[in-house]
Amino acid sequence: MAMLLVSPYGRKLVGVRAFNPLIRFSRPSALISTRQGPDENTSPLSSFTSLQERYKLPVVPDIIPLKANQRVVCVGDVHGDINALKRFLKLAEVFDGNKWTGGNTILVQCGDVLDRGLEELECFSLLTSLSKQAAEHEGSLICLWGNHEALNAAGLFQYTMGDDEYENEIGQALDVSPLDTKLWRIQFGGNQPSRWASYEPGGIFALPLMAHLKVAVQVGKTVCVHAGLTQQHLDMYGGLNGMNNIAQEWIKEAHHRQNNNFGEYISVEEVIKDANNRAKLAAKSMPNCLGGGSGESSPVWMRTYSYPPNVPPRQSEKAQAILDEVLTTLDADRMVVGHTVQNQINAALRGKVWRVDVGASRGVSGGTPEVLEIVKQPDGGEEVSILTERGRIPQKDREVSEEAAILKSLL
Repeated sequence: MAMLLVSPYGRKLVGVRAFNPLIRFSRPSALISTRQGPDENTSPLSSFTSLQERYKLPVVPDIIPLKANQRVVCVGDVHGDINALKRFLKLAEVFDGNKWTGGNTILVQCGDVLDRGLEELECFSLLTSLSKQAAEHEGSLICLWGNHEALNAAGLFQYTMGDDEYENEIGQALDVSPLDTKLWRIQFGGNQPSRWASYEPGGIFALPLMAHLKVAVQVGKTVCVHAGLTQQHLDMYGGLNGMNNIAQEWIKEAHHRQNNNFGEYISVEEVIKDANNRAKLAAKSMPNCLGGGSGESSPVWMRTYSYPPNVPPRQSEKAQAILDEVLTTLDADRMVVGHTVQNQINAALRGKVWRVDVGASRGVSGGTPEVLEIVKQPDGGEEVSILTERGRIPQKDREVSEEAAILKSLL
């Protein structure tokens, strides 16, 4: 029977994989465990493992000034491909295959580490390890919320490649923890329990990792966000600080209130009801800055600045006005976004929005990794370049315009 979970966007039900009971039984009482105490049964799963340290991001400000000659490098969507991530990091000159080599460089990974790939935990493990090393050299590695992080936090796994990596890393650790049971999986209704337990609000990664993702961050004159920002977003959420705080508070709290770690259910129907309720409560409380869906206007879903790919956005004049307004408010020169796959990094809307998702993951299009670099000059200006495996490309060579798009269509 299919398990249906309510979409966090409140408009329709989303079918999420098939539900198969983890234990087959001939009478309801077979699901009841009496071995453990009530506190262990209802406690957060994060209290039974120390894996969190491996996936911990340092605290960084929402707005970071750049020093003279300091670099900020922006990396697009990774989607569970460790080889693509390593190529990004080496291009950015912050990673030699073993350690952080970027000095005081600030690296921003623009969201969507999750989904479409098989090495998601490996990617996050490398990013969090390098983030700690960067901090020791007065640098930073910042990870942003993408729409796929939001989907996973809401228990929506239609873009995943399975649960094996999480079972091997998270599930097995919980099995041999003081819980001493595999029954903790039952409360997740057969819906990738090790993954769900990791990313849900109040989950295993909620405090060390997810609470330190940024919806948006500003480094020097550059604003980085997964999909886009508007003045309306700033007004609605209270600026960059407000939206980051809202997302942080939401992911830290277990909205389902308590667990059922020993699977104390009397029927399969009760399991399904509990799992659905778990998803509904997280979805209902999800802040709008993380919610949305295809075509929606939230910071992790909008495509106003990035679609169609490789050419200027639709309704360019309107998009330009929206972009100019928010950049003026933030005293910024440019915005960097991922989310929409481009053939190569490019700038639209008079060079003010940089689109850096090149579909590098094998689970997307296997595109060639490129990195955006901004360097603060001694005179206070900022120089923008694209770092590629063929060398450095100046900003002017990657700007797209209406005139260039028309000319290209005629050739």
